[in-house]
Amino acid sequence: MRIAVSSSTFRRPLAAGELTQLEWLERCASVLGADGVLPAVEDFPRRDAEYVAQLRKVAVDLGLVPFGLDAPGLLESAGAANGEAVLGLATGFGALVVRTTLPPPGEVPPATFVETVVAAKALSRAAKAVNVTVLLGAAPGTIGEDLAGVKHLIKDVDSAWLRACPAAVAAGEIGPKDRYPAFVASPADDPLAVAAVASRSWVILDAPGEAGWDGVRDAITALRKAQAERLRIAGR
Repeated sequence: MRIAVSSSTFRRPLAAGELTQLEWLERCASVLGADGVLPAVEDFPRRDAEYVAQLRKVAVDLGLVPFGLDAPGLLESAGAANGEAVLGLATGFGALVVRTTLPPPGEVPPATFVETVVAAKALSRAAKAVNVTVLLGAAPGTIGEDLAGVKHLIKDVDSAWLRACPAAVAAGEIGPKDRYPAFVASPADDPLAVAAVASRSWVILDAPGEAGWDGVRDAITALRKAQAERLRIAGR
């Protein structure tokens, strides 16, 4: 299991200018001991090539994998035009994945579904061209409220560059043989349950709210202990 910290917990200080993106990277390495990071596109103070290259260099120098970018809304009609720009940002940062969300159902849910499939096919083609995988997670109020809904759309798109990103503790939704590039977890999740399904994958640690540095660090420590325990038991 490798752990990438999203910038969700630190959205307020980042937005307020109390924490710079470079400082966030440094603390993800020195305070949290994370394996990788997943900053949100909205947290970039600049998106020019020089700054993005600097950000990537700092991450690598700190021993962090620039695992991905958070870019909600890329499959909504208003956000679809940003897809190629976000993928360009991802390649400059060296990101392996871009995580986005599905749109709300709208007034005619079947029509929204069809439009989203078309948008997802276009985004998947663009993602393939730059070797970046697009991750979709379930979200309330969208056409993919659960993992089954997300997988339904992904099946219609039929692209290896569009993958589901389920919650690690999604009760009853993840089979013992299911394999995903990444799972989502929070500090409130049972670390043993997370380790049980994500032992060979990335875990994106989302901690919106007031978890803070201590809360996120404790969650990472608990996940590493759970993984070590699983390995110990497997080695008996």
